Amino acid sequence: MSLTSLPDNFLAGLSERQRDAVTHIDGPLLIIAGPGSGKTRVMAHRVAYLIGVTGVSPWKILAVTFTNKAARELLERCERLVGLGSNELQVRTFHGFCARVLRSDGENVGLKSDFTIYDSDDQARVIRRILEDIDIDPKQFPPRSVLGVISDAKNNLQNPEQLSKRTETYRDEVISRIYEAYEAALHRANAVDFDDLLSKTYTLLEGHPEILEKYQLRYEYLLVDEFQDTNPLQFQVARLLALKSRNICVV
Repeated sequence: MSLTSLPDNFLAGLSERQRDAVTHIDGPLLIIAGPGSGKTRVMAHRVAYLIGVTGVSPWKILAVTFTNKAARELLERCERLVGLGSNELQVRTFHGFCARVLRSDGENVGLKSDFTIYDSDDQARVIRRILEDIDIDPKQFPPRSVLGVISDAKNNLQNPEQLSKRTETYRDEVISRIYEAYEAALHRANAVDFDDLLSKTYTLLEGHPEILEKYQLRYEYLLVDEFQDTNPLQFQVARLLALKSRNICVV
């Protein structure tokens, strides 16, 4: 099929390079684009092209973004182009995707499907309660500061025991104790924080090949927005998902 015979709206308004990106089918694709260069348009048209021209099922395509706003914008563009509803298009934030994975398969990493996701206020409240329980002055150990250390540990896949082995100062030792109590509190409440969504999804996919294969087969095409902003865990989750098909497009 020639490009000129395609539905106009799949390629309309795109430059030659944008068309090249949209019509690239199999194998990895890196799109280098600055702000305002039409990258969201390219992603939306690529999704539309895969569905409308190559016949890929919408359920086989996963597009991940960093913010809910970006996800909504991409989803709306895709809906206009291919005429499908939001329930048929898989456009999510990284955290939203990971939450869905854990709702389905999180029991393999110790989570019940009805887990609660704690926001920053919930987290700070837990830390303040722990500080009170162990008689530590919150002025010396501000909850937000402590949570920053815990977040770094989780993003480096360090549990409280592993973090405790790195302690060099009294402050390190106290934060390690707080981290252990924090994890215990979350477990009792069947809750996770946003870092857990990523770390537990990575642990799940890395440690359970049969579950990883399920998602690899489900999502044959992966699109990642703002790829330069991915942290190591987000990168690893994307890498695992794309290992089988290698059909990953990053912008």
